[in-house]
Amino acid sequence: MGLGLQRAETSAVDIQSFSVSHCLNEQPAQAAGPDGSSERRETPAVDRFPRLTDALARTMTARDAQTQQHSQRVQRFALSLAREAGITDSVMLEAIDGAALLHDIGKLGIPDLVLQKPGPLTRNEYNIVKQHVIIGADILAAAAFPGPLALIVRHHHENWDGSGYPDGLRGQAIPVGARVLAIVDCFDALTSDRPYRRAQSQGSAVAMIHERRGAMYDPEITDAFLRIVQRMRSGSARKGAGRPQTRAKTSSLVARAI
Repeated sequence: MGLGLQRAETSAVDIQSFSVSHCLNEQPAQAAGPDGSSERRETPAVDRFPRLTDALARTMTARDAQTQQHSQRVQRFALSLAREAGITDSVMLEAIDGAALLHDIGKLGIPDLVLQKPGPLTRNEYNIVKQHVIIGADILAAAAFPGPLALIVRHHHENWDGSGYPDGLRGQAIPVGARVLAIVDCFDALTSDRPYRRAQSQGSAVAMIHERRGAMYDPEITDAFLRIVQRMRSGSARKGAGRPQTRAKTSSLVARAI
């Protein structure tokens, strides 16, 4: 895609070399004008956005590898769900792809004491964590990413019934990319270990998302998610038919939905 979004595993790097401030404050290249003077020349977008995406993703890895691994899994599933839900616009699909990878970039602004707390959060701590969507959207808006990418990041914790954050949007007022991302983000979060709880089973996570259909999640996109899950289960059942019973692999539906 045009942004050149990475899908490979990222390795830890020197956070000073790939810091957000360094990336966003990079000066445009200098070139000599016709009279020999130096003039400012903007870096072409086709070159700038892949570098920004890679730098931001590497910064997340250096700060919190677990968060970045979560984002990479979300990215692998988000486009599958978007297409299953009938989204065909290339600009929106590209924005969903980028937002999926960078949706938690705002957690760079959340103190480790809160982000890595092993127990339940207090109300005040939870309010601090909720700021990550605003911080993330501001970072991406400052980087001038094209399309609705920053809006998707800002609103991926909004709920269909208006009970989400940060703006309490409801229904169709929530950007469609954010509605896609909300489901995939929740599914991977539920099925992954966190500092404060163990991962749930995939079946339990799917049941919870189904239960929240029409309350937290867009009903039509939830149905698209359930269709993907059903296909994955049917495929696994067919592969296992007629073969001796073996221990199930622990690979997630997210990985198998690519």
